[in-house]
Amino acid sequence: MRFIETFREGNHISDVYLCKAKQIALTKNGKEYGSLVLQDKTGTVDAKIWELNNGIADFDSMDFVMTDGMVTSFQGARQVNIRRLRKAEEGEYDPAEYIPSSKYDIEEMYRELCEMIATIKEPHLKQLTENTFLKDAAFIKEFKVHSAAKSVHHGFVGGLLQHT
Repeated sequence: MRFIETFREGNHISDVYLCKAKQIALTKNGKEYGSLVLQDKTGTVDAKIWELNNGIADFDSMDFVMTDGMVTSFQGARQVNIRRLRKAEEGEYDPAEYIPSSKYDIEEMYRELCEMIATIKEPHLKQLTENTFLKDAAFIKEFKVHSAAKSVHHGFVGGLLQHT
């Protein structure tokens, strides 16, 4: 997979990306085009579909899309001009490759949290934290990977654990 952070002007791309945003807009001449934001775990890039009927299958925001296009530069920023695009099928991508995650090891952060819980002296608070963070397997699984916010403040996989 070619990650977005490695895109350089002139690169041809043919890979799966997360369509973070999709909007149909109008050119100055009144012609419709698609304006997208593509994402992987290394970042985002603006993308344009100038010919909406030519090799463009139906898809929505937050779909994984197989994208064929060329990296260009527009007003000093990278942009992808998409020639063909279709919704990706399961098995063509690993969702973990498209979502930013904590730079810290999730299991190590969880071990540190467990060590902190072991030092709690107040019995009711200790029981509450142990029941939640040590005994509730479903909660622990979600807690480890959840973000602390949608964006800005620990808005990535493992962000809530890192914040805690």
